[in-house]
Amino acid sequence: MKSATNLKYILRLFYYYAYSLFFCGMYATGENALAESSDYYWRGGSTWDDTLLRAGNVANWKADAEGNIPHETLPTETSNLIFDVANMQRNGNPDFARVNWYPASTSYPSVKTVNSVTAYVPLEIHITSSISLLGDWHGTVSSDSKYTPSPSDIGSRKSMRLVADTANFLTVGGDMALETDKYFNSRFRLGSTSTASASYTLAVKGALNFIKNGSDTAGYHTFDMAAHDTTKGSYFSMDLGGLSSSGKAVYMTSAKDLSVNINFMSNGGVFKGGDFEGVFATESGVNSNLSVNMSGDGRRQSMTIYKASNASLYGFENDLDGKTDMAINSVEVSNGELVLDSELSVGDVRLLGGALKLSAPKVGTILIDGGGKLIYGGAIVTDKLSVYALSVDVVFSAEDLKNMEITIFEFENLTDEFDANSVFSAYGESGEELGGEFSLIGEVGGPGSLIYTVPEAAELASTFGLVALLFAVSRRRK
Repeated sequence: MKSATNLKYILRLFYYYAYSLFFCGMYATGENALAESSDYYWRGGSTWDDTLLRAGNVANWKADAEGNIPHETLPTETSNLIFDVANMQRNGNPDFARVNWYPASTSYPSVKTVNSVTAYVPLEIHITSSISLLGDWHGTVSSDSKYTPSPSDIGSRKSMRLVADTANFLTVGGDMALETDKYFNSRFRLGSTSTASASYTLAVKGALNFIKNGSDTAGYHTFDMAAHDTTKGSYFSMDLGGLSSSGKAVYMTSAKDLSVNINFMSNGGVFKGGDFEGVFATESGVNSNLSVNMSGDGRRQSMTIYKASNASLYGFENDLDGKTDMAINSVEVSNGELVLDSELSVGDVRLLGGALKLSAPKVGTILIDGGGKLIYGGAIVTDKLSVYALSVDVVFSAEDLKNMEITIFEFENLTDEFDANSVFSAYGESGEELGGEFSLIGEVGGPGSLIYTVPEAAELASTFGLVALLFAVSRRRK
């Protein structure tokens, strides 16, 4: 009897405890939800050097789109910054929203971290203190004006302008999406102060997405990574959790000499990957180059790079005629899957892990070390081939296997000898091991090729038949 009474008492305590947790949890969630949805509308002044433009001045932030409700506190990491009014003037017309993001001081404490940024008008931010977003950055502008490298009217030809006076000037915790129905012109002015670094980094932990909407054939994205008024920047890195374009290819450029590094990485989150196509080119006389590093995992990242001379075929309306292609200095893969289809030659290629599918007219040097997977995309012609890996998988499509002999590499110089059959193994797209034979033709220090001889038709059919049978059995069991 006593034990039953104790049991009832324990159950009653559990009931009240659960009840309290439930309602306290609802209350806390409600508070957090309210805090997370706190919108800050920028309603700054219209004078170019007005100190009221400083992000630390709370009077410039309103709680509603009409600007009637003032905020009592500065934006914080739970705030969504919204720019929907063009407060700055150029040639007498309001063109864009402008805000100075200064470091902390007694008079103007800085805002370091916010939840998100949304811009419905051209936006300029002068950054001297690093900005971090926990969530997304989304800019939507449909401009009638095309990009020019040194415009007389800057205001009408920029959709997003970021002035970077600190090395790691912007980190976006989610996606960075730039969207347009016509033209979207992005500009980065690097190093406007004497103490500015020569190396700058834009980090997007999600994906950098270029979106071109509508059926209108006019318009495209231009992404100028070192604008004409850049003074200090010589290196521009993008640490990305993915890169994508939709609707049209993107014009990636720099008005000043620049070394561009695109680093695909998980960035503390899940690598998103994506499909991107674009032209990397500059004005004649500007010498810029590109390097691509793949260390993200979980998803596939593809990049298609066109020549500037072919740009009119991909929606650029002859606007890139006479432009100079950026040199692709290097491509390195250590994790994940990178598919690079380039109309431009590539300098150095290093496969250290992960998977690479490469199509390019010519490659300077190829180094395969530490293993990895090579997805066949056509014979790779290279000046120098070095293979130090103990095991490399080569993946062929059914279309590839219609040929009895497949050339994987053609080289001018083999740096070290290796046993092709013990290092390389052939697989189909579904993961089935194919057998067959790899042959290394040529000697160290001289030209040659790496050839794969496809198994006899009966043997190959048997392999594919077994895979089909296993697939059918698997489906039947499900």
